[in-house]
Amino acid sequence: MRFDLNLKQLKVFYFVARHLSFTRAAEELFITQPAVTMQISSLERQYGLPLFSRKKNELSLTEAGSVLFPYAEKLVEIGFEAERALFNLKANPHGVLRIGTTKAIARYMLSPCILSYQSAFPRVRIKLDEGSSDEMAMSVVFGRNDLAIVGRIPYDEKLEAVPFPGGEVDTLFLVVAPDHKFAPLPEIALEAVAQEPLILRERGSGIRHVVLEAFERKGVTPNVLLEASNVDFIKDLIAKGAGISVLSRMSIAKEVQEGSLRAIPLAGEPLAIHVDIVLPREGYRPLAVESFLAAMTKGT
Repeated sequence: MRFDLNLKQLKVFYFVARHLSFTRAAEELFITQPAVTMQISSLERQYGLPLFSRKKNELSLTEAGSVLFPYAEKLVEIGFEAERALFNLKANPHGVLRIGTTKAIARYMLSPCILSYQSAFPRVRIKLDEGSSDEMAMSVVFGRNDLAIVGRIPYDEKLEAVPFPGGEVDTLFLVVAPDHKFAPLPEIALEAVAQEPLILRERGSGIRHVVLEAFERKGVTPNVLLEASNVDFIKDLIAKGAGISVLSRMSIAKEVQEGSLRAIPLAGEPLAIHVDIVLPREGYRPLAVESFLAAMTKGT
């Protein structure tokens, strides 16, 4: 058996039957009275049964109208419940939000942002994944993560990048041991840096990308001692005099304050790492993703 009952007509019927007034129904539905009359007439023609008895200025339900009303009432109530459920879901998304990021960003930037977001949206559980900027950006392409917060690198064409507020720029410094020959200098040229054993961040790192591009622009080749993904390991090697590195201000602030490392500005145009929120360019975005993006870009 086919279901041919027009739900829009049933909704109009419910409000007319509830008020026993075409005028009141039109006002509550925010449509014109002729539109109400047309919907009721169409419903009556479809089933060949009058739904209302019209005597003088009084409106009443016929037998067919009395039979139909409780069903219309149930369906309208269910419709309101469904609408409330959807509005509630939009205001209070739930589920798992998978975020890819780098170890440095997770450690030095994300904690207050995530705490603020989870306070506003407690039904969303965040799962954090860590790796290089390139690995985390590609994890979004392959669907392993819903979004990534990474140091800016060249992105895949399937990705869209939104600048991360409050952390979109972090200046890079040459980092040396306090007793290194460069330590007393107010600034250092990249040409001089290229002559020393340099510890580079791992392949796929946003900082590595910025640093190597800067060397290329200067036409010099750095003397790379080793590559490492662990920033703490790099800082430990520097403190022991094993080499020098270029790192972000946020990752060395504590050691510089304590005096275990020395940060030297790079001469010329300052090098900086830009932090982006990276998302799929196309396709459906879960509500948890939309709420996170709105919270990060507009504030919770």
